[in-house]
Amino acid sequence: MATKKKTAAGAGKKAAEKPFLERRKFERVGVPAAAFAMDAMGHEMGRVSETSGGGLRLSPASPWARLSLTKGQQLTLTIVEPATGNSTDVYVEVTHSGSQTIGLRFL
Repeated sequence: MATKKKTAAGAGKKAAEKPFLERRKFERVGVPAAAFAMDAMGHEMGRVSETSGGGLRLSPASPWARLSLTKGQQLTLTIVEPATGNSTDVYVEVTHSGSQTIGLRFL
């Protein structure tokens, strides 16, 4: 008696049947490559790579910028978009700091 083997395609159907549970409250939005964040002393902290209604993600400008932002730290950053000349101050808390990105939550 021959038995049927489950194939990868069959396994994919089961995964597709499960609804995806989105835990985020806000959709993430990509930001123009030129937007960057500065601290109160005017140091460039990094490029803003994503933003949402809850916070933003930075790509650190330097090792110093990455090391100066520690989890739980609260600070004011100025977000600058040079092409339009627009800038705005945001009060944030560092939620994570990795080698490639820094997560910040709006307060």
